[in-house]
Amino acid sequence: MTESRLWVKVSDKYRIAKDSVAIELVAEEGTDLPRFTAGAHIDIDLGLGVVRQYSLANDPGETHRYLLGVLKVPLGRGTSVALHDSLRRGDSIQISRPKNLFPLNEHAALTVLIGGGIGITPMLAFGHRLHSLGRPFELHFCARSRDYAPFEAELGALPFYSQLQLHLDDDPDSAMSLSGQLAATPENTHLYLCGPKGFMEVVLTTARNYLAEDQIHHESFDAVDAAPIMPTANNPFEVEIRSSGEILQVAADQTLVEVLQYNGLPVQRNCPRGFCGGCAVTVLEGEVEHRDSSLPDHLRNELGRMLSCVSRAKSARLVLDL
Repeated sequence: MTESRLWVKVSDKYRIAKDSVAIELVAEEGTDLPRFTAGAHIDIDLGLGVVRQYSLANDPGETHRYLLGVLKVPLGRGTSVALHDSLRRGDSIQISRPKNLFPLNEHAALTVLIGGGIGITPMLAFGHRLHSLGRPFELHFCARSRDYAPFEAELGALPFYSQLQLHLDDDPDSAMSLSGQLAATPENTHLYLCGPKGFMEVVLTTARNYLAEDQIHHESFDAVDAAPIMPTANNPFEVEIRSSGEILQVAADQTLVEVLQYNGLPVQRNCPRGFCGGCAVTVLEGEVEHRDSSLPDHLRNELGRMLSCVSRAKSARLVLDL
């Protein structure tokens, strides 16, 4: 089973940094696009044999467009290069409806947003939403230099510009003092982080000295170019379908999503490398071996979600809410 797709048109494309472009998408028919929530992404399928995910950067209150920021990754899997070099205004492309694996807690006493490089894209959507709600927040944007700071030329026009701080590697005076800032935050502060893996590891190490794990939320934009986490061997296991009581066997050389789809169960498969979240299922009983790098901890631990294209069972059986 595959999810319904949307055909959209490129209404604008322009450079936002030396290595990044902005792409604005509108509905082909000129109608409203499906609504999205802050932190959401869309899948883009250019027919290259791979589906890529891009965060939505515009105000979630808008329905006339989707705004993307795309970093060119020459050694990636081809989509970003095609979006940079081949996509033109007026072209039509196929996308998914918006999905959100990086949701915003709208009731935090203070929200600290930190974006590194192209990781600023979901932070802009968060900023728009928090500003519209009148919630307290601060936005920290980290980049190598102004030339490599996506959307930097447009930041001054943001309605929440006064809450934004720009930190540049080539400007020591702009350095971010995260420890000092987090030490002074109130209880129920939540931190949202997106950027390159190395950058995120440094920020997370500091943040964990001041905030609990359930107050820290992160998304790595370069996870899509990483491989799923694979151990040396797969063990077979079985799954029980709660609605019917049916027992299905998952062999060592099969994925769970393959077995579910073969048996006619309503599970999507898009990427299929544990990035897009389309194949997520809810586990009611059993222990999961999570092998993806994108599913947030609260979806795993609180809601029992797993990505069936790469993750497997640690226990002999999983009971699924299907």
